[in-house]
Parts: sequence; structure tokens; C-alpha cells
Amino acid sequence: MSPGSTICSECFDLLQNRVNTMSEGSAMPLPALGHRRICFPCGNSILRAPRTYSVRHDRQVSRMERVCAACWRSATREVQRQQQHDIRAANNRFDFSNIRMMPPYLCHYWLGFNADQFYDLLNSIPNLAEQVPNASIALCIYLVKVGYPFYKARTTLERWMSKARNCLMGDFVPLHLGFNHLTVQDVASRNKIIPEGLFGNPDLPPDVKPAIVICDATYVFVQSSSNYLFQKQTYSLQKLDNLVKPFLIVCCDGHIVECLGPYKATLNDATITSLNLINEGSCIRSFFRRGDIFLLDRGFRDVINELQEHGFVTHMPESLLENEHQLTTQQANRSRLVTMCRWVVEIVNGGIKRDYRLFRHVFNNRAAMHLNDDFRICCALLNNRLFLVNHLAIYVEQENVNRRRASFQTIDGNHPHLDGFPQLTISDLKRFALGTYQLKQARSYFGEHVRQSGIYSVEVNNEIDEDIPLILGLNNYLLRGRIKSRHVNSRTYYTYLLISRDDAVANTLQAIV
Repeated sequence: MSPGSTICSECFDLLQNRVNTMSEGSAMPLPALGHRRICFPCGNSILRAPRTYSVRHDRQVSRMERVCAACWRSATREVQRQQQHDIRAANNRFDFSNIRMMPPYLCHYWLGFNADQFYDLLNSIPNLAEQVPNASIALCIYLVKVGYPFYKARTTLERWMSKARNCLMGDFVPLHLGFNHLTVQDVASRNKIIPEGLFGNPDLPPDVKPAIVICDATYVFVQSSSNYLFQKQTYSLQKLDNLVKPFLIVCCDGHIVECLGPYKATLNDATITSLNLINEGSCIRSFFRRGDIFLLDRGFRDVINELQEHGFVTHMPESLLENEHQLTTQQANRSRLVTMCRWVVEIVNGGIKRDYRLFRHVFNNRAAMHLNDDFRICCALLNNRLFLVNHLAIYVEQENVNRRRASFQTIDGNHPHLDGFPQLTISDLKRFALGTYQLKQARSYFGEHVRQSGIYSVEVNNEIDEDIPLILGLNNYLLRGRIKSRHVNSRTYYTYLLISRDDAVANTLQAIV
């Protein structure tokens, strides 16, 4: 027995009696055989068990000779469950060469796009089809960034990912990211009402209206390195970890103008901005005009004077001066004005790490050579996906549908249109509502709107196909509901659902156009 062995009280008494007998000089000491017929998994005696099972000796169960029937059945069920799981996993291997055959929720889970968006992205990089045998699988490999669904050699995966990355950087990224993919007038046209009302001039013509941008650096954590120079340049004393800093310039509506860097962890926001203002041909000075507005945080305080010397207008939360303990009312209000407009860049930073798990975790140093390319591709994908056109909203606004009454008729629970209304599962509702928050609010909204007779006012428009754009398809009908504001009694909001009559998409999310 080893010093760490554990025995039961009966075996301990047996050994103690044997020692006492030997110390008294007995010629025939008592036998030292304790409990040898024990089921190791449960610890119960199997001496008189009606049925036991022998265990094959290997390195994992070298101490077990036989086990009881209950443990045998439990182990057998566990093995069977694992085998069934492996079979289901083998049967559910995805065919990434034909994305349209995948279930929509799995397509969005793995790729971040639906099938139409994926093929739009694939068609935007035609050079990929000339470099790899299957362009669809190569693009999926890069988007998924894991190897196990593809069952290919690691060298093949790396080669295909590299080709997909190069094609995206050459054909896709320049169209959706960088100072060359839009003009400064385009940036000014993206000014929102609140920032422009607070810091700009809404009455100016579009060609001279100042552009309002928000700047900030984000973090991408990397591994520690045995390269001491790289280790020192990437170690942040603020975060106490290794990281690099991509620098984002964002419009007021969340569109990413440019992603600079990544920069060393030892550089702060002011130093990074100063590096891009050194000469007249620098990217910031050559793109923006005098009078353009920068919304910054306190990390840029050391570069404010330099920006103003080049003719830019800067706004930053106020800082306490020496011997001051509290901001004045005016200073606090000015700080709030900047903060309420700067949240956009924080949402963009969070969206990158939310949608692309590659940057949620520590970045592998082996892949650090193309970290900048991967980050720029993610920014371009976010730009391309963030601003999808809502054709139904445009139609409602342009045609002033909210004021139309003759086109809609009130319906009740017996209306024939409701027979084809999609009956969704709770999972579909969560995907449609983008989470559970709206579902939790729905009960309160329903309680406020339903009448004592149980009637809920919903209207339908049967002749919508004659008016809506062809991009929304045909064979549809439009439902309209009136939702009271939860805050103001006199305010009512209109909600619209365009429902397809096509039987092929009945009772699915695709039925809601």
C-alpha cells in the first residue's frame, strides 16, 4: 500500500489485529486478506452479488477485475450515447460547397451571413475561383476559421485560407474600407441629426458641410512571445497583458472610414494620431478638410493642439485642472454632449469582437503576420453588412403609408389571411426579435392593447403587390399594427409585416419578407 491509499474501517481493524498478534509472538498470525471483491466505481461489495461482469485490463482500469451489474449498465449506456452522438455528428457534416442546402440558422451561425449574402460576397471576389478548386469551400474555411467541419489537411486549410484572404484584400476590402472607398462629402452625408445639431451646422449645403468623425483605438490581445523586442512592444502596463491597437475612424452612423495600424501597445491614442499628422501627405491631413470635426476622448488630450493647428475642430470631454475637484455645470454638460455621440465607436468595437470570435480570444502569434489583413476584412464585412437596405421602410416612408386608411381593412381572428400566417417556434421568434428582450416586453404591450372583449386591432392590405418594389417579390400581403408608446399616451407607432403567400416558406422565418 502507498502512503496515500485509503481503506475501509473493517480492513483497518483487520490489519491492526494482525500487527497486534505478531507483536505478541503468535506462531500463526491472522490472515491479512481484506475486502477483495469490491466494485471500484461504486465501492459496493460484489461478494454475494447475483451477477457481475469482468473488466478487460488496460491502463485505465488496471485495478478493476469485476464490476456490479448497475455500474456495467451505466457504463454501457454512456458508451451507446457517445456512439449515437458520433453518428449524428457524422451525418450532420455540412456541405459548404452548396450553402443553399444548409439550414438558414446554421448558415448564419457558421458564416455570419444568409445564403444570398454569402454568394454576393463570393461573387465580389471572382479571382478566388481561379486559384482554388472550390471557391465556396475556401471562403467558408476563412469565414469559419476552424478546421474540423472540413476534414482536410492542415496545409490545405492554410493554403486555401491564405488565397481567400488575398482575394478579399484585393477585391472586396478596397470597395468597403479605406480613405479611397468614399469621399469626405460622403462622410459628411452620414452625419446624424444629434451630432450635427450639437457640433455642426445642418443648414450648410452638402458640399461644404463639415464631416464629423469619431476616433478611437481598440485592443486585440496576442500571446506572449519569446521574441523579447516583440514582447516589450506588445505588453501594456494598463491592461497588464500583451496586445496590439488597431485605430478606427468611424462616421456618426457607425460606418468605418478607415482602420489604421495595428500599433504597439506602448503607444497611446494621442501618439497614434500624431504619427498620422506628421507630414502634409499623411492620411488624415490629405483626406479631411479644414473645419472637419473630430469627437475624441481624454486619451487624445495631448494631440488636441496639433489637430487644431491643422484647422480641424475637436471636441473632448472636459478634464479637471490642477487643484479642482469637480467639473462646473457647463463643463459637465459639454462632456455629456461628447459622450452621447461617441458611443457609436464603442458599439463598432464591440460589434467586431461580437461577430468575429477570432478577435474575442487571444490571437495566435503564428497568425500575427496577417492580423492586420484579418482585422481589415472584418471591418469591411461589418461595413457591408451593417447598412442593408430596408426596402419596405423606404416604401412606407416615400408613399406615406402611415396616412393611408382606405387601402387597409381591419381583420379579426377568423380572417382567411391568418390561416397562412407563419406559426413560428420560440427559437424562430428569438432569432426574429434578435434576442429575448422584445419577447419579454411583448406580454406587457399585449396587455396594454388588448380590449376587454379580447380584440386586438390589426389591418391588412391585399393590393400591396401593385405598389411595392419588385425587389420585395410578388404574392405578398401587408399587415399593419398600431402600437402605443410605453412612455407617452398620445403617441402611436405603426408596425408593418410583409407576409409571403408562398407555400414553400409557410411557417418559417422566410415567410416574413
